[in-house]
Amino acid sequence: MAGIPTTQATFPMTLDKPITVVVARPEKKEREKEEVEEVLVIEGIEIKRDEFVKFDVLINDEDEVVVGGGGAEKAERAGSFVNMPHRHRDGNDGDGGNMKRTRLRIGISELLENLGVEEDDEDVVVKLVPRCDNVHVMIGGIKIEIE
Repeated sequence: MAGIPTTQATFPMTLDKPITVVVARPEKKEREKEEVEEVLVIEGIEIKRDEFVKFDVLINDEDEVVVGGGGAEKAERAGSFVNMPHRHRDGNDGDGGNMKRTRLRIGISELLENLGVEEDDEDVVVKLVPRCDNVHVMIGGIKIEIE
């Protein structure tokens, strides 16, 4: 894929610099139903409870990046993940430490429509951009589901 600075999607992956991955969309027959929402799922987000963590999620049409060479300036912001530092009163997190594991779900159907992503497009480009330095962030996987 010429033109896409893509990190090979080997999960889990440390989010210490911007990463770009190509994510497969669900099969076309699943998307053809009326009133369905495509949902971007970033799973296995592992962070420290007592650190401020923020990263942005950008989406682009794979064809735009390759053919038009537009890159990041044509990408649309889908959302952000934010963790505010906090501790439990009793000091016991119940998970044996200071780590928290969660996931982020973002509805993207309208965004894909605004980007002009066609129904027959099989993939989209997802870019995660960390907005803090020196924090622990692991990403377990990225996928698109139908709801």
